[in-house]
Amino acid sequence: MTEPTMTKRSSTAIWLGVFAAFALAGTACFVFQAMHGLQVAHLNNDITWGLYIVGFLLFTGVAAGCLLFASTPFVFSGLEAYRPYARVASFVSVTCGCLCAGPFILVDTGNPLRAFSILTSFQIASPLFWDTVILIAYVVLGCAFTIALVKVSEGKKTEASVRPLAIAVFVAALLVTITSLAFALQVARPTWNNPGLVLSFFIAAVVAGGSLLVVAYAMLDRSGYLPMNAKVACGFSRVVALFLVAELVFSLAEAFSGLYIAVGEEAAVAAWLTSGPGAPFFWIEVACSAIGIALLLQKTQSLHVAGAILAFASIFLVKYNMLQSQLHNPLIGFAGPVAAPGAPAGAYFPGMIEWCVAAGIVSIGLLAVTLGLSKLKLGK
Repeated sequence: MTEPTMTKRSSTAIWLGVFAAFALAGTACFVFQAMHGLQVAHLNNDITWGLYIVGFLLFTGVAAGCLLFASTPFVFSGLEAYRPYARVASFVSVTCGCLCAGPFILVDTGNPLRAFSILTSFQIASPLFWDTVILIAYVVLGCAFTIALVKVSEGKKTEASVRPLAIAVFVAALLVTITSLAFALQVARPTWNNPGLVLSFFIAAVVAGGSLLVVAYAMLDRSGYLPMNAKVACGFSRVVALFLVAELVFSLAEAFSGLYIAVGEEAAVAAWLTSGPGAPFFWIEVACSAIGIALLLQKTQSLHVAGAILAFASIFLVKYNMLQSQLHNPLIGFAGPVAAPGAPAGAYFPGMIEWCVAAGIVSIGLLAVTLGLSKLKLGK
């Protein structure tokens, strides 16, 4: 065994140990939460959705975005140079959908068994039911597409033969917009009840999935597992940057429209988000987006990685700000001990239990990705 190979295996073992430790800690925190209730995670009648839902939205977007990057080179002509990287993208989609997005919604219910009622006693008109169906479709189609792409790399299938499956995967990934309907159809939340939210969810999915792949491809390129063509690397980064520009414009336009009107529920939310308790989170989001765009448009791989990390952080904050701005500023006031209409005015910040459980879920996903890449033939 050569020294570089031994070094790679040692490094992989260390990362696996770190991810396993975080996964165990997160599991322990979840057991504690299950025993004592969601109040230990700072979730209550006023703050009904928190970090877990943000994680669910983020990694559902990652799953969809990765499927888009995996299937697009096989659906459209002229993108053949991107096909060798589709295997990794498809595999990452499966792990993020199955081991990150799914568990986030399970822990948010308090009792994971409740989540199965979505399927056992479903309502056909419920966006939550369709969201669950789409997430399951991501995992099933992602597994099938990954297997098909591995067979292509082994010469057992032709690239043309996987095009019908690639089209199905591409269409399924576009349906990430269904996730937005759980928010866009809530008339009591003015900034959610917005048709533009559907487009924002799609854009965010491309950025979240693409930024994660930029980081993954850079790491695999440096390790020699999947050598990355410089032109292709720049192409990936520019696509992420382009969509991040669109998301930044959407966020700023939404805030500006509320501030310009200066009256009504939208104005109250915009003021709360841009100059009130939510301002630090909003302006950090804007800064991450702007700097991320600038870095992603450079030609150096290390700058692409830094830009992708900032892009991913900005999408996290997009979802985070979307939730907390309306949870604190609803159109309909809550009954109970809150004196003023609506929820408390202060910004929401996740508790330690939430952070630990979330870190555990993400670590499970990273553990699966690391093991999968080391065992499966997904490189060149």
